[in-house]
Amino acid sequence: MTGSDLSSWFHTTFHGFPHAWGESGDNPITIWEDLTLAHFRRHLDGKAPLGIYPMVYDPTNKHVGPRGWGENRRYPDMQPELWVCSWGCIDIDAQSDHHKGQGTEDEVADYAFSLSTVLAAQNIPSWVERTRSGGAHVWVFPDTWCSTADMRRCLQATEQIAGVPTDSPFPKSESLPGPPGNFVRLPYYGDRPHQDRQVIIKEDGTPIPLENFLHDANANRAKIADIKAAALLKATPQRIERRPLSHESRDAPTEMKPNLKEMFEHGPPQSVFVENQGAGKGRHGWLYKFAAFACRDGHPVGMVVPWLLDLDNRFTHKFYNNGKPQHDQLYQLQKLAEKAFQDAETHTPRARLYR
Repeated sequence: MTGSDLSSWFHTTFHGFPHAWGESGDNPITIWEDLTLAHFRRHLDGKAPLGIYPMVYDPTNKHVGPRGWGENRRYPDMQPELWVCSWGCIDIDAQSDHHKGQGTEDEVADYAFSLSTVLAAQNIPSWVERTRSGGAHVWVFPDTWCSTADMRRCLQATEQIAGVPTDSPFPKSESLPGPPGNFVRLPYYGDRPHQDRQVIIKEDGTPIPLENFLHDANANRAKIADIKAAALLKATPQRIERRPLSHESRDAPTEMKPNLKEMFEHGPPQSVFVENQGAGKGRHGWLYKFAAFACRDGHPVGMVVPWLLDLDNRFTHKFYNNGKPQHDQLYQLQKLAEKAFQDAETHTPRARLYR
């Protein structure tokens, strides 16, 4: 097969939002230009690593089409059911000197193939990629456009059944006010420094050649009916008992403005203590909101992280296990705060550029 044929097949397999792509180097950014076959060819040739946004709004033009956004790139009268995707994946990060991750590279590979086994039990073929950083992506390719809600719930159900730690499923949302969402770096970058990374692998770790993977993935696409059936297995939100205050109520620092002060002194509403509400909601979403408000009010991130730690210990217990703080509680809160500040600076509400 010629390089041109491989690029075309690669494009068909990983197509997503057509009007932007993620420049997925060490400093990922969104490039607002129409995707063409040349972008995929450059990726495979090792000239420019490519990240693709999975979420596409109304690709069959029932409403306004993918390019029909208005002011601030928001779709007018957005209809959530019109969000679809042509692939989904589960991300698992490996530990490193600079990243906590979900486990060692060997553990992450085991987790990924456990997820793949659960998917196979639901008649959903999947493929495991060893990522650039030694983590894993578990890819699923439906046989036609799939509702993002169904894909996301299918992957969440798989995570729940497998019982292994993961970073997140993609798509990261069931719907959005507008594009582009969050991108994923594609495998098989031509100039990767390690040839056994950014590739689809067998369970023994052996890399699968690109042409073989493309043939198998397109010959064994998941049926929409099976994805919908798996989506129904996702656990419904469960209300958990609100954590009692572990410290006496305290006055907020004097430099806090009224909204921030109210959150700091009185904690979150009861509604955040409902689990499995999805991205941007629940306890994590409330802590993120606090950090975003603090950024808006001009507080530096170094001041906000200790406040978040105090709030998690007194109220939310988001980063707790068995009644005790997780070993990486401070790291997770630092990451949350930095994300909130980054989004505020780029005016990107609840969106993340995936590395």
